[in-house]
Amino acid sequence: MSIKKNAIVLLEDEKAIRVGFKQQFEDFDFDFELVECSDYEAYESFLKGENNQERVKGFIMDLSNTPEEKLSVQFKSADYIQNQYNQNRVPIFVHSAYLEKYLELDEKGTVFKIPKSNDSTKKICTIIKALNESGFLDIFCQNGSLETKIMAEIHSAFVEQFKPDEIEKIIESVKSSETTNIKERTVEVFERIALRSVYQNFINKPKSQGSVKINAIEHYYRRNTQTNPFYTGDVFKNKKTDELIFIATPRCNLSNMNYDEILLCKINPIAQNQRENFLNPKIDNKDSGETKGSKSLRTSITDDVTNSFIGERFRFLPLAPSFQGGFVDFKLIFSLNPLKFLSEYEYQISLVDDLTNDVIRKLTAYLQRGGISDTNYMEAQHYMKQIDLDNISSDKK
Repeated sequence: MSIKKNAIVLLEDEKAIRVGFKQQFEDFDFDFELVECSDYEAYESFLKGENNQERVKGFIMDLSNTPEEKLSVQFKSADYIQNQYNQNRVPIFVHSAYLEKYLELDEKGTVFKIPKSNDSTKKICTIIKALNESGFLDIFCQNGSLETKIMAEIHSAFVEQFKPDEIEKIIESVKSSETTNIKERTVEVFERIALRSVYQNFINKPKSQGSVKINAIEHYYRRNTQTNPFYTGDVFKNKKTDELIFIATPRCNLSNMNYDEILLCKINPIAQNQRENFLNPKIDNKDSGETKGSKSLRTSITDDVTNSFIGERFRFLPLAPSFQGGFVDFKLIFSLNPLKFLSEYEYQISLVDDLTNDVIRKLTAYLQRGGISDTNYMEAQHYMKQIDLDNISSDKK
């Protein structure tokens, strides 16, 4: 039995556009089957086919596919789009002349809204090519690389995580403190153990493969804010001024609702002169070939206090597609009532735990810095010149 190709599903009632996509697929030499669905019945029939859903790597959907929809501006395909968005993990291209009537799923990075035009079919295929050649289409989809790796790590977490008697002891500990929600609590604990194991094993490569070099965007993630509207490590933006702030209130206080106000640090944007400095092409190290700009950026990210942009007062947050970056300023600290805070600020992004911890570490170091009385350095230098260290003894009287 031959293995069927991966597929891109095209829902489009206009024959000329279907022909255009078919030609583009041939021109781009895609190793996909273009599944052409001229109506809703054909679309539903394909997805009901055995293993067809697993073959799909993407959808291209027109909003209006019947004469009636063009008049009513009520699109059945909008339900299909929402359903695939909710249940599948592949890019969706909404290709339509009615995009101004379709406001759902705005600002969703996996939903591409492309207005119909003379070159829109080529534009969509160009994006598909980039996603395919980079391997992106094989990461999140059903039976994709991420799902495969995660399931392998979950299996490892199950067979390797526990030593003899540990499972029973964990369950006994839950029973010792819970009387009504034993099952729910047991599930919660074991799921969290597995997820922590999956995460830690997944991000840490064997030493033989060298150190893990993450992309700058991996310093950030978008947290689900429905349960906790704000949390330690979150970055919020002032709705009026666009000023960014970092939440520094300890996790334990937020988790236990033990706070009256939220501790905040302002984030200074990356200035033009700093950006130019990070891009300085002059060679700094002839042996390594590192440029002055690369060194400045590297020492900013690693928090080298000898970097003039950093010092003891700032913690650098690198620029990424999801976040504009900046410098957390430990001198500009303030607090706000939670209700006032949420009315004036909106969520932007969250720092991952290790970066959050490092920002907090440096903040506490800045607040706890001591110092001594100012010294006359010329007089101190005189001692260095005149006093013979060999003649100084703690035993002398």
